[in-house]
Amino acid sequence: MDWAVLARSRLARRRAEKPSTKAGQIRALWPDIEAALTVGQSMKTICEWLAQDAGTKLGVTSLTSYVSRIRRRERLNQRAPIGLPSASVPISPDPDSAAVPVQAAIAQDPMPTAPNQPRSKPDFDPLANVRASMAKRPGFDYRPATLDDIKDLV
Repeated sequence: MDWAVLARSRLARRRAEKPSTKAGQIRALWPDIEAALTVGQSMKTICEWLAQDAGTKLGVTSLTSYVSRIRRRERLNQRAPIGLPSASVPISPDPDSAAVPVQAAIAQDPMPTAPNQPRSKPDFDPLANVRASMAKRPGFDYRPATLDDIKDLV
């Protein structure tokens, strides 16, 4: 017997087992949980269903946390890396034809010419609100007092 065939069949059987962690159980049931949320079911109701049907006891806040983590991971997986060719573009063994998809992908999102110039497709910027408020200020510059400043006061 081929060891790979045996290993695959054992792994296929084990995939059907209940995951050992609550996060794994929620991930395994995610399509059904997402469908229930889409049609308007509450988190509390889904928690009750999970306790009755799957034997997974968790609170509403825990389920909400798991759901937000799964949704966040799905959003991050949907974003494609900037400047790299997509995985669906086949790579040819010919070096001249393989360079074309890479060059096309790089041309889609050019690098900024100046360090402060934003990209053509802005990514998530956690400091955008700080930069915007700093740009509105008419030139306020705070700097803490130094020893020289204290000597001038005395």
